Amino acid sequence: MRYHVLVNGHHHPVDVERDGGGWRATLGEGSMRIDIGVLVDGEAYTLICDGRSVDVAVEERGQALELLVSGRRYSTEVLGEREWQARSIQPEDTAGDKLVRAAMTGIVREVLVSPGDAVAKGQTLLILEAMKMENEVKAETAGQVARLVATAGQAVTMGDVLAEIA
Repeated sequence: MRYHVLVNGHHHPVDVERDGGGWRATLGEGSMRIDIGVLVDGEAYTLICDGRSVDVAVEERGQALELLVSGRRYSTEVLGEREWQARSIQPEDTAGDKLVRAAMTGIVREVLVSPGDAVAKGQTLLILEAMKMENEVKAETAGQVARLVATAGQAVTMGDVLAEIA
């Protein structure tokens, strides 16, 4: 079965099929056998990828999944073929999201912009600490900081509005 995996916004088509008691995943020219061990159902897994063990923590946020793999955080979304086709024919919102939201629960460690500042698409606006890791919160669109809701030291939950770009 083919899946379309978006990792930090980059598209990767992956073919997955049963392989004995595990799975075989093919990405481009590469292929690997994967066995899955459940540590905490829905939250933590051990993957044995071609004999190498990898621990993965999972946090659901809507349709997206935040994965913590070997100390690195990945924002992912997994779409079936129909979902991918439907999404690909929809017009893309080129403006980006004007509301900057917390992608995870954490503490705002540093605010790098002020109201009125001009920002570029992809510019880091804040540093959010979650699970003892610092995560950059970036602008999805260029514009001007219209409103800054978050302050350094503030606890936020996933989905909270941190800033608004006009």
